[in-house]
Amino acid sequence: MFTVVVLDDNAPIRELMAEWLTADGHRVVNARPLTAAEALDVHLVLLDLPMLRDGVSTLVARVRARYPRAAVMGLSAHSTVSLASGSPKARELGLDGLLAKPCVRAELLAAVDALPRH
Repeated sequence: MFTVVVLDDNAPIRELMAEWLTADGHRVVNARPLTAAEALDVHLVLLDLPMLRDGVSTLVARVRARYPRAAVMGLSAHSTVSLASGSPKARELGLDGLLAKPCVRAELLAAVDALPRH
């Protein structure tokens, strides 16, 4: 089981992903200001990426600073293909993986399950 933060400004997508993850046994927490200890307990951040451009690595670095132990998986409507955990392109963006949006439940859960357990 992972503790997951979904950072997406689209509430219906955020809620649907939370529903899928919760049904699969994961714990989804709000991105409200977490204490330092709470942030250390986050295993995965699902991060909506507005555009796959130069600013992605800066955004990912800020997320990694806030959630230092978490894997960061990007979600992008501007990508036509999902990139597996550890793929060279995902690493180039500073991500542990990238999911094309929209994605189906099985694709999201498979990507989460492929992440290393800490």
